[in-house]
Amino acid sequence: MQNTKNKIFIIFAKKMKPIRIFLFVLLVLAGLSILMIFFPKDGIKINDDITLQFETWDEFLNPVKQKDISEILANNQIVEDSIDIVDTIVDNTDTAYIDSMQIVYTPIQIDVDSTLQKIEFPKNKDTLLYSFYRQLAEVQNKHGKIHIIHYGDSQIEVDRMTSFIRYKMQRTFGGYGCGYHSGIQAFDFTEPLIVKYSDNWHRYFLFPHKDSLVTHRRFGINYFFTTFKALDDTTKDEINASIQFANSPTAYSNVKYFTHLSIYIGNVTSDLNIKIFEDEALINEKVISPKEGLQIIGFDFEHSPKNIKIEYSSVQSPEIYGYVFDTPSGVFVDNMPVRGSGGTFFGGFNFSLAAQIYSSLNTRLILLQFGGNAVSKDTNYIKNYIHYFSKQLGYLHIMAPKAQIIVIGPADMSEKKKNSYVTRSTLPFLIKKLKEAALKNDCAFWNMQEAMGGENSMPSWVFHNPPLAEKDFIHFTPQGAKIVAMMFYKSLMYDYNKFINSQITK
Repeated sequence: MQNTKNKIFIIFAKKMKPIRIFLFVLLVLAGLSILMIFFPKDGIKINDDITLQFETWDEFLNPVKQKDISEILANNQIVEDSIDIVDTIVDNTDTAYIDSMQIVYTPIQIDVDSTLQKIEFPKNKDTLLYSFYRQLAEVQNKHGKIHIIHYGDSQIEVDRMTSFIRYKMQRTFGGYGCGYHSGIQAFDFTEPLIVKYSDNWHRYFLFPHKDSLVTHRRFGINYFFTTFKALDDTTKDEINASIQFANSPTAYSNVKYFTHLSIYIGNVTSDLNIKIFEDEALINEKVISPKEGLQIIGFDFEHSPKNIKIEYSSVQSPEIYGYVFDTPSGVFVDNMPVRGSGGTFFGGFNFSLAAQIYSSLNTRLILLQFGGNAVSKDTNYIKNYIHYFSKQLGYLHIMAPKAQIIVIGPADMSEKKKNSYVTRSTLPFLIKKLKEAALKNDCAFWNMQEAMGGENSMPSWVFHNPPLAEKDFIHFTPQGAKIVAMMFYKSLMYDYNKFINSQITK
């Protein structure tokens, strides 16, 4: 049978003279050319799942090229120095007095290169962040604490981006510990801390919709609070619960060291006993009396514990808003991921309670990294989202009046178009509107998409070896997140140095 097929092919080939082969190929090419001209650009939809596509002449002549990000990567190499738990020696070469306090002004050593994506400001307000920078300069001289709160969607889960920003800021300005931690989170993240807890905890949400059992808006500064007794449980039996925090082996060493713990609680309606254990040994205990409103319960440690267990005992559970792991002075960067969110939940807070927490933390900078979940083919949907997001900026200004805000635009996001991965069609429009909303509301803006290479840059991160972004063409890998965080840190320090130079020359 095989020999018969071969004979037929040989006979056919002999009959096909070169001119006939040429004409046959020409005919095929002509047919394909006609298809490329007349085939609908958006394809022919067969059903909801199948659409026939064919390459157009423009796509054939101008194929999508993969962005060259080699210069970006070369200029943002990750060098992770070891962090020694020692006091920083300050060289008092350039000093000034602010409110009778001596401040050392030292520019931060960063490489300013062609890939630096500068922070953008409202018109005639390029000194917008100077009040924050002044606080940084004071902290560098061991004067108090300040917090940077990093809110974002799933792009910052597992402490991505936040961990490296925290590492660089604490390496530069001092401080140890992860800062504010919400405790029991939606997913069992292993960074910045490993959390284990008893099975009688309950989480009550504001997002994606408010829990029906919650009749108030006391969600602290996150989108949920926790209790160890259900809100609809009317029994009067004493309840015991525990939560344990342990060092993560993959976390930076600066997170693994802290000498102070603060527990943020509210609505204490019965005596609350709190015990602190280290390696099963009781090291501290406090009884908290009933009191309306916010209470901040502090515990000091003679040395940094590797893991601590907190045991609660009471007839009624208070609302627990979060935990702060820190040191007496320094800068603390708090990771607040809200998967699936567009950052439009702040209006659901109890403004008075949130203001108290922001103030107690001395919150001086808020990073808002949202927008990726609002990408839609419907531009009207995006316009409505921007309207609601813009309102959130106003709410945050009310609740945290001493804090400056930087809106971080979403990363490049790709969709497959025929044989190429291209930027989602409405993403540039969304980023433009986010920037407009930020600047209109006296906030700064940092364009992450431009920083990583601009439109159609995500495939270069995905196909890099090793991969710097995931195959969903949306999220960074841990290494990719560090590189983007490095770029943001350099942009922030570039602007910080402008402030420093303005003070030195006074």
